[in-house]
Amino acid sequence: MALLLRLFALVAFALLPGIAIQLYNEFDLRFSHQMEVQELALGLAKLAAAEQQQIIQGIRQALIALSELPAVKAKDARGCEAYLSRIKERYPGFINFIVVDMNGDSFCDSTSDYKPSTAAGRAYFANVLKTGKFTVGEFAHGRATGRNVLHFALPFYDDDGHMGGVVIAALSLDWLARYLEQKGPPPGAALAIRDRNGTYLARYPGNDQFVGRRIPGDHYLHSDHSGTTTARDIDGVERIVGYTALQADAGEIFVTFGVDKTLAFSQIQRRTRLGILLIVLGTSVVLALTWFGARRFIQHPLGQMVDAANQWRLGDYAGRVHIRDKGSEITRVADAFNTMADALANREHELHDAKEKAEQAAARITTIFESTTDCVLIVDTEWYITYLNERAKAQLAVGYDLIGMNLCEIFPDWTDKNLSARAHTAMSERNSASVETFFRDVWYAVNAFPSGEGIVILFRDITEQKHAVEARRLMEEQLHQSQKMEAVGQLTGGVAHDFNNLLMVISGNLELIESRTADDECVRRLAVAARKAADRGASLTAQLLAFSRRQKLNPKTIHIDALIRDFQGLILRALGDRCKINLVADDQLWPCHLDPAQLETALLNLALNARDAMPDGGRLEIEARNITLHEDAIAGVASGSYVQLSVTDTGCGIPQDTLDRVFEPFFTTKEVGKGTGLGLSMVYGFVRQSGGHVAIESSVGLGTTVSLYLPRSGQMSDLGRDIIQLPDIAAGSGRVLMVEDDHDVMDVTSAILRELGYEVLCAQDGAEAIRILRDNESLDLLFSDIMMPGGISGVELAREAKQLCSGIKILLTSGNAADALSRHGAEGEFPVLGKPFRRAELAQYLQVVMGTA
Repeated sequence: MALLLRLFALVAFALLPGIAIQLYNEFDLRFSHQMEVQELALGLAKLAAAEQQQIIQGIRQALIALSELPAVKAKDARGCEAYLSRIKERYPGFINFIVVDMNGDSFCDSTSDYKPSTAAGRAYFANVLKTGKFTVGEFAHGRATGRNVLHFALPFYDDDGHMGGVVIAALSLDWLARYLEQKGPPPGAALAIRDRNGTYLARYPGNDQFVGRRIPGDHYLHSDHSGTTTARDIDGVERIVGYTALQADAGEIFVTFGVDKTLAFSQIQRRTRLGILLIVLGTSVVLALTWFGARRFIQHPLGQMVDAANQWRLGDYAGRVHIRDKGSEITRVADAFNTMADALANREHELHDAKEKAEQAAARITTIFESTTDCVLIVDTEWYITYLNERAKAQLAVGYDLIGMNLCEIFPDWTDKNLSARAHTAMSERNSASVETFFRDVWYAVNAFPSGEGIVILFRDITEQKHAVEARRLMEEQLHQSQKMEAVGQLTGGVAHDFNNLLMVISGNLELIESRTADDECVRRLAVAARKAADRGASLTAQLLAFSRRQKLNPKTIHIDALIRDFQGLILRALGDRCKINLVADDQLWPCHLDPAQLETALLNLALNARDAMPDGGRLEIEARNITLHEDAIAGVASGSYVQLSVTDTGCGIPQDTLDRVFEPFFTTKEVGKGTGLGLSMVYGFVRQSGGHVAIESSVGLGTTVSLYLPRSGQMSDLGRDIIQLPDIAAGSGRVLMVEDDHDVMDVTSAILRELGYEVLCAQDGAEAIRILRDNESLDLLFSDIMMPGGISGVELAREAKQLCSGIKILLTSGNAADALSRHGAEGEFPVLGKPFRRAELAQYLQVVMGTA
C-alpha cells in the first residue's frame, strides 16, 4: 500500500473518534440546550415579573401617598387636581389619576379638561369597596379616552377613619407595550403580560394584533407557581414558555416569556456545523449584547426611581432612590420605595433559602420513595391514602387509583390482622411499629413510621426469604437426621466388627470341639447348640452391618418384578390368612444392580412389620414402577432413573413424633420381646449401600408406606460372581502364613488350618509377616486379617507379599470386610472371607483361591 494511502487511512481512522465525539456532543448539546432554554425562559419571565412587581408596588405606594393627601381626604377638587396633574406629568405612562366617592362618581382627576366620570359597575371598584384593599383590575377599554388601560385602585379614609372613596390610577397598556418593546426580546421570543382571565395586557411582538385577546386552554396560568412548558403561542409559533405569577398582593397578573423552539434549535445546528470557533464568537456576541442591553435598561428615561427599580429587578437590593427635593410628597414615595426594597431584600433571601431547602428535601424524599423496591404508602390521621409509590401502585393498587381512598375500605381484612393494631399504635403514640403479615398470597415485612401528616407504611416482600428460611430448616433437619444415622451406623459397624472376632473364637472352638468329640454324643450335642447360638449372633451382626452399610454385598443385575413373583409365596406364608396381598408392577421395569438375597430379606422384613401392624388383618400392596427424579425432587437424592418399590399396609400407622427414629437400630414400637428393632435398620443400610434411598409415610389409623428408590442399571446380564460351593470338605496341603492380631482368633483359626492339612506359620502384625515372607520364599498362601495395628494393613501386606513372593496366593478376612476394603481402595482386588466363618467355608475358600477346587 502506498504511503499516501496509508496516511489517508490513518487520518480517516483518527477522525473516527472525533466524529463519534461530535455525534455524542450533538445529542448531549441538544439536551443541555433544551434545559438552558427552559431556564432562560423561566429566568427572563421571573425578571420581567419582578420588574412588573416593582412597578405595581410603586403604583401602590403612590396611591397610598395620594390617599393621605389632605385635599383627597377633604375632597378638595381644586387642590386635588393640581397635585394629580403634577403626578401625571411626572409619570407619562398613566392616562389618568382619578378620585371617586363611594358611589363611584369622580370629583377629581389629572386631566386639564376635567369631565365627570363614574367607576360604578367596574369590577375593580366593587372589589376595593368590598375588601378595602389595594386592587388590580383587568383589561379594560377606556370609556372616555378610548384607550386600553389597566386600573389600580386603593380606598382613602377621612379623618374619622371612614372610607371616603377610592383613588384610581389608569395605566396605559400602550405605554406598557412600548416598555416591553424597549426591553428588546431576542428574535423569535415573545414577552407577554396577562391578567387573571388570561387576556393579553401587553405583548411583544404583535401587541396591536393580540392585546385584549386570550388563548383558551392555558391551564398553567391558573397555578400559583412558576414553571416551563412547550405550547403553541397565539401567533401559531411553537415556543418553550417560562411562566410565573406575580405575588398575590400585586394582583393576579402573569408574565410569560416564550422562545421560538425552531429558532432555539437552529442555533444548535449552526453551532454543530461551525464548530468551536462559532461557539466562542456566539458567546462573545451574547455577552456584548447583554452588556449593551444592560446599559440601555439602566439609562432608561424613566428617571432615577425606575433605575433603582431596575437594580432591584436584577437582584441588587443595595440600590436606593435619592431625591433632591427633600420634604416633598415624592420624597415620601421614595422613602416608601426604599423601605419596600429593604423588606423585599430580606424576604427574597429568606424565600430563596427556604425554597431551595424545601425543593431539595422533597426531591430527596421522592427519589428515595420511587427508587425503593418496597411498597410505600402515606396515610393521614383519618386513614386516607395520600401517596403511593410506583411499586405500591403495581403490587397493591393493581391498576386502581387509591389516592384519597380509605385504607380500611380498600383492604377489608386490614382490621382483622395484627398489622392494624400495630399501625394504630404507631399513629396514636407517634412511635414506629413493625410486623410480618401474609397478605394476598405474599409475605410482607410491614414497618409503620409516624410522619407529619399521619404515618408512612412500608410493605417489603419477604416471601422468598420466608421460603428460603423454611427450606433451610427442612435441609437442616434432613442433614441432622442423616448425620445421626451415619453416626449410629459407624457405632454399630464398629460393634459388629469386634463382636465378629468374638464370634469367630467361639464358633471356631465349638467346631473343633464338635469334630473332636464325635464319640461323646452329649458333649457334641452341647457344642452343636452353642454353635447355633453363635450363628444367630453372626446373623445379628450381619444385620448391624447392613444398617451401617458395611456388609459385603453380592450384587447382580436383576429384574425386580421377577424377584417379587418368585418371592410372593414366602410373603404369603409370612402374612397368614388374615392379610391379603396385591402385587402391582409396571410393564418393562428397568433392571437394577443389587444383591437379590438382601432385597428379599428387606421385603420380608417390611412384610413382617406390615403383618404386625395389622393384627386383625388387612391389605398389603407391593408396587414397583419406573420413576425419573429431577434435581431437588427429593432432598439428598441425586437426579436420575430409579425403580420405586413401595410396600403399603392398612395397619395402625406410626405417630409423627416417632417417625424420624424408625430407621435407628434397636428402635421398635413393638412390645418387649417381639422385635429386635433391626428390621428397618437393615433395610435402610442395604438400600443406601446399593446407592438408593428410603422414604416412609404414615398416618395413624390409616397405614404406612415404605418406598425404596433403587437406581436403574444399564447392564442386562448377571455380573455377580459366587464362590463355588463344594459338597464335601477335602483335605488341603501347602504352607500358609496366617497374620492375625487377636491371639484367640489366631489360635482357633490356626488349629482349623492344621486340621485341614495345611502347614501354618503365624504372625501378629504386618512387620513380622514381612520378615517371615522374606525368609520363606516357598510359602503358598497369605491368610491375613485386613485391619491390624502397627501401621501395615492386610491390604498393604498382601500387595507387599505379591512383590516378595511372585507365586503366592492371597486370602483376606475381616469382621467388617466391605468397610475395610473401601478404606484402603481395594474393592475387588483380593478375595475376602468375612468373620465369623465356618470351618467348611474356610476350606472351600482355600481350595478356590489355591486352585485345587
